[in-house]
Amino acid sequence: MPQASELPRPPSIPRKLHLSRKQWIGFPILLAIPIAALLGLFGERTALARVKSASLDVAVAYPERFRYRQVQSLHLSVRNLSAQPLDTITISFDTAYIPRFSSVRFEPPVKKAYAVELTDVKPMESRLVAVEMWGQDYGMHRGTIVARTGTDSAMVRIRTFVFP
Repeated sequence: MPQASELPRPPSIPRKLHLSRKQWIGFPILLAIPIAALLGLFGERTALARVKSASLDVAVAYPERFRYRQVQSLHLSVRNLSAQPLDTITISFDTAYIPRFSSVRFEPPVKKAYAVELTDVKPMESRLVAVEMWGQDYGMHRGTIVARTGTDSAMVRIRTFVFP
């Protein structure tokens, strides 16, 4: 067996990282995904939309983004700004928005398709409507919520992104 001094020295090989052009483009993208997740880009978020008309003040807290098959709530508050009691305020939810979710529950319950009626609303009185939704279809869902009383109405635009 040869002694250690008789063995040839290993060749020196320069260390280099060899990436193709596609790899140079893809590598930063792959790094960006977990960084974006750590910064909360893919997390749940609730948005607030508010609109006033002559006799109504409507505020909606709705899920702006959440995950597929998770349950989220939409909360709507409507206030009578007029000096007169309002016989009926009808809150109508967009028929293109609500069917994108499943197991949708309204409180108070709906009487017509996606419409809640609030009766005998006194001046400066607020009423709440809660909607519980389960993310069924992923993607961006847009819709409107309209509060009507007599000849006055207030319309709020909402959008929700459901992650796959």
